[in-house]
Amino acid sequence: MILSYLSIIAFLVSAFLLARYFIKDEIQHQYQQTITLMISFAIISQALTFTDFWTQQGIIFGLANSASFAAWLIVILLFIASISKPVHSLGIIVYPMAALTIMFGILFPDSGEKLVPLSIASHVFLSISAYALLALSVCQSVLLKILDSHLHKKQIDGFMNKLPALQTMEDLLFQSLLMGCILLTLSLATGFIFVDDFFAQHLSHKTILSVIAWVVFVVIVIGHRIFGWRGKSTILATQIGFFVLVLAYFGTKLVLERLIA
Repeated sequence: MILSYLSIIAFLVSAFLLARYFIKDEIQHQYQQTITLMISFAIISQALTFTDFWTQQGIIFGLANSASFAAWLIVILLFIASISKPVHSLGIIVYPMAALTIMFGILFPDSGEKLVPLSIASHVFLSISAYALLALSVCQSVLLKILDSHLHKKQIDGFMNKLPALQTMEDLLFQSLLMGCILLTLSLATGFIFVDDFFAQHLSHKTILSVIAWVVFVVIVIGHRIFGWRGKSTILATQIGFFVLVLAYFGTKLVLERLIA
């Protein structure tokens, strides 16, 4: 429990320092090393709490644990990507989200009945990895929309000047979308292979929504590659696709585990 609270504090403080840098008229990022150390600590601390997920019968992977693990994976992906790409600004969105998922797990923990058999662990991991990458894409699309809006209004302030160029942000968006699509495809494929009797397990609506989201993302990626799609429509489509995906996985878990359980 203490590790969870320490992770929450580290994420929130990191988000505050990051936001302060982008808001203030500071040229050098004097908190960068501090944020890196705190996020490293938060990642390790949160990872240690995942040992409680494992049992001899399977993995306790209900709504709370799934959300916490997904957020943790998003933080790791952002942490790795920020080493070589100018994406650290996404931490303003990602780090508070990670803190909220940990707090949700503390307040509303999963019961031991929410077991996922080890036989489908690979499918679950691929699914969460796909959600994490696509969540980063959505966070990127939010910043991209803000930057595009300010550029059109010619409102260039300190925050805008510290963001990457519009073209760079678009390239990063489509790169993460492509990788997310690949993982989501593998997730759907392994789901059809390893999960038996979708209807008996109340998974039909989850599968349908996931396929709809997959179609949206595939169309965006192909449209960008072939027709050069970009801009507001692509950003909106990305956000809609991810919303459908969230409904498919976490919405299903919320209804089945918390509302009608």
